[in-house]
Amino acid sequence: MIVARTQKKLTEVYLDLEEETSKLGMEINENKTKYIVTSTYEHWRNAGDLRIGNKAFEAVQSFQYLGNIIGNTNSNNKCIGNKAYYANRQLVNSSLISRNSKLQIYRTLVGPVVTYGSESWTLTMEEERALAVFERKILRKIYGPVKENELWRIRRNDELEATIKKENIVRFIKSQRIRWIGHIERMQDTAIPKRCTENKTKRKTKNEMAG
Repeated sequence: MIVARTQKKLTEVYLDLEEETSKLGMEINENKTKYIVTSTYEHWRNAGDLRIGNKAFEAVQSFQYLGNIIGNTNSNNKCIGNKAYYANRQLVNSSLISRNSKLQIYRTLVGPVVTYGSESWTLTMEEERALAVFERKILRKIYGPVKENELWRIRRNDELEATIKKENIVRFIKSQRIRWIGHIERMQDTAIPKRCTENKTKRKTKNEMAG
């Protein structure tokens, strides 16, 4: 995946990548590679196909990356988490399974699907709220209502936070992002992820290549 602020920079990084991969006998698949422009301005999002050399990369409005649907409005669709939850709903609703076991089911079978690739996410406040609502829905299924003054009520958000010791899904994602940046910092300066992060990817000029 290549990310750049301008088409010119994207082309430079692509050519750099193509040059390095060709040394390993690898070739970038033109048909499987897509091009997307993310912007709040609609006329920018409607860019045509990207042409670099003799290759043309199809411009799309969305694509799937690391288990999530990335849209050209710079938003991530986390609806895949609902599929993971409903696939295990019978276990979560079962009266034969303890609450602790249900929590482990959520954290091992549902949570990893929802947060897959979260190291690369840029979360907005809206997305953080959506993730929190998704998790609270499952936690309320796991822990059930509370009886208070002879009446049953759903658990409040602060009560749910207390049950999981504030180790919620948003905190987990942020910790994953910090862990990943630490991993990048420990890489050698020549490593492509580190060069991309520090914006040090540079095309060789013809004079440098000749020398």
